[in-house]
Amino acid sequence: MQRQLILTFLLNLVAINFAFAQINETVKDTVANDSIATIKNPKHFYVGVDFSTPVQTIFSDKQGAQAFVSYQIKPKIHAIAEFGFEKNTFKENHWDVKVDGFFGKVGVNYFIIQEPNNSENGFYIGGRLAYSAYNQKINSYPIKDIYTNQNLGQGSKEQASVNSYWVEVVIGGRVKLYKKLFADFSIHPAVYIASKKQEGIDPLVIPSFGRNNGPFNLPMFWGLSYQLF
Repeated sequence: MQRQLILTFLLNLVAINFAFAQINETVKDTVANDSIATIKNPKHFYVGVDFSTPVQTIFSDKQGAQAFVSYQIKPKIHAIAEFGFEKNTFKENHWDVKVDGFFGKVGVNYFIIQEPNNSENGFYIGGRLAYSAYNQKINSYPIKDIYTNQNLGQGSKEQASVNSYWVEVVIGGRVKLYKKLFADFSIHPAVYIASKKQEGIDPLVIPSFGRNNGPFNLPMFWGLSYQLF
């Protein structure tokens, strides 16, 4: 599992570095041509899809899809809504947990750097409030002695409906590929807040948040977006 996480991180890192390089080159060319212009407020609307989750299905148990819509409410501020569906599995330390369900996120992106003549390109920071409602089935869990912590056997739980909440800090960028088509990329350092638990059992894997081995996680996004207007 550690190898899967490393591969996921490296794939996303390559995509982010490539896109950052594209934006940097575009900004340098614009400045070199002395074509500095005042950024207007066109109020663009975007729709996008994520490709990182489909890629991760090659070497992990994660399956699903994610999309987003974005509206430019001010020159540097975009309102964001993300949504999707995910299946995942946790198999470690005598635990076998399967989850599947929907998730949604709302928040904003603030562009800290924009290309002077093309405000659609740039780097941004932002935040998300995230929620997932999902089904959880515990196929097996360890039964331990409360005094010695020794494993006494295995138990199981029927499928139950649970939910989880978390917040994300967003760091990312966007670069135009062709006309109204853009590449989007971002990392989402996430902090777990709370859950509706199944019989008091802390969630071990959450759709979109990932494996809940601690209070922090690092969801990532890279995909394509299209400017509708």
